[in-house]
Amino acid sequence: MATKEKWVELFEGVIGRKPSPEEFMAAKAVDFDLKSIQSIAGRSQKSSEQPTNSEITPEDIPDKEKVDEHAAFEPAQESTLKQTSEQVAAPQEIWLTAFQEAFKRQPSPEEFQMAQSQGFSSIPIHSKLTEKNNSSQLDIKKDKKQIFKKKVVLSGLGLLILISLIGSFFYLSSVTGVKAVTDKFAMAIKNKNYDQVASLLSTDSDRWTRAEAKNLISYLNRKDINIETELSNIEKSNGESSFTDENDNQILGVAKTSKKFGIFQEYRMLVYSVKVRITTNLDGATIKPGDKETINLKKDTQIEIGDFHFTEQDFLLKGKTEIGNVETKIKLDLDKAKDNQLDLSLKSEKKQLNITMPKETSTATAYKIIVNGKEAGDSLSPEVQVIPDQELEVYANFFINDVSFTTNKEKVVAKDDRIEVVLTVSNDVVKRIKEVEASQKAKEEEKRKQEEKKAQISIFLSDYRSAVFDSVSSRSNYFSKYYDTSSAAYKEMVNWTTGGGVQKAKIDYYKPGALEIREVREEKGSYIVTTYEDFTVYYIDNTPNSVNRKNKVYYLKPVGNSFVIYDIQVSEE
Repeated sequence: MATKEKWVELFEGVIGRKPSPEEFMAAKAVDFDLKSIQSIAGRSQKSSEQPTNSEITPEDIPDKEKVDEHAAFEPAQESTLKQTSEQVAAPQEIWLTAFQEAFKRQPSPEEFQMAQSQGFSSIPIHSKLTEKNNSSQLDIKKDKKQIFKKKVVLSGLGLLILISLIGSFFYLSSVTGVKAVTDKFAMAIKNKNYDQVASLLSTDSDRWTRAEAKNLISYLNRKDINIETELSNIEKSNGESSFTDENDNQILGVAKTSKKFGIFQEYRMLVYSVKVRITTNLDGATIKPGDKETINLKKDTQIEIGDFHFTEQDFLLKGKTEIGNVETKIKLDLDKAKDNQLDLSLKSEKKQLNITMPKETSTATAYKIIVNGKEAGDSLSPEVQVIPDQELEVYANFFINDVSFTTNKEKVVAKDDRIEVVLTVSNDVVKRIKEVEASQKAKEEEKRKQEEKKAQISIFLSDYRSAVFDSVSSRSNYFSKYYDTSSAAYKEMVNWTTGGGVQKAKIDYYKPGALEIREVREEKGSYIVTTYEDFTVYYIDNTPNSVNRKNKVYYLKPVGNSFVIYDIQVSEE
């Protein structure tokens, strides 16, 4: 059975108007049967063709109102008054009945006045229901709109949350996976950020230093290992593989750590360690690996000293040899490591150094080779007592023109029987060597010039003496061109030869002997020449021959390509 609200709503939709009170009451009589809408509306249409309300017959009044069917047959006056009253009362009562049926209450004064103003021609049931229905529809629409808005907001929030979750998933995947850690490691190497390399390799219990990180990368580069390619291979295997070198040493890999939020696996870079074992023939030997504790070694016994970072590093070895105590640095030779194990043989033996000096020292005349602070010899191939893989600090003292110089200190590792050492010198030493060599060259040039001048003066004095000797024997003057003729020395020689000096001394001639140039020095444009001379004097009488030995100092003035004498000082030998 349909509800009255549904019937009224459908009536208006089908007929196109509101139901009259009569139609409403007719619908109620059939329990608001929806199929009766057309017949009820049709019946109402027929009644509209009958007389108006003033002509309503008793049959048109509903049974419910219990109107007396015989009232119309009362006397005329009474019938007229009664009919007028009933004409007013009938629509009002019908309207009240319909209202009460519809709303289960009495109408308000406002509702009654509104119905009265309309002549009770229609009840507010449909309009009220419609308003109520419209209101309900609006409320429903509003509710639906609000629900839709809420759904949109909730959907938006859900979408945002989903996007955030997806973004978070990919972000966390990108910062926690194998690729994340290998990319960071590759970038740190590319930027030569060895502090970050050390940080990526370190754990709470195992710390890497910047120096170790740098040595590791240097070693891998020296071995022509493409680090970026190897890291890419590790990433492609999702961390399952590692880089292994030609000696089956595992070097690079990744290790699992924790899971972020229990889902995203985190990794860290891993450099596999190398196990070190040592054998030595030294007495009382000890070794100190880096900043770790000193370890005692037993002579002629192999001892495993532990696992260490796979990087070139120094160990301090102390012990006794036949030539005394030794304290030296031992370098881990990773080239000899196999399967992440390195066996070191630290036995003392003699090895030869082959030292190559820098070209700037080609004029050096003497050497002293210093090895680890001790003089090893004065040749460029000294023998030294060393331990295999011992680090040697070598330098040389050398001399150029009696000036001492020192090369730079070079470090080498005693690997082969013949240890090659290439020494260098600093720029400052090169500069000093050039200065010394330039000075020496200047001295040599000066010496050469002096020798040339000395030879020239020697020829000049030899020719001069021959001219004097000829002048003595002939009592003439053959020496004037050798003198400054205005000098006292010249006048004295003229008096001696042509002025009667030789004649009075009864000298026949001189026989030349030695002429030794002992010194030539230049002073104020003149040359002062010290000589030793001797000659034999022959006389014209029976006076015995005599040998004169004299030290002379000649004062020579350059003239053109020769000289002239402007003074002579003579002393007996």
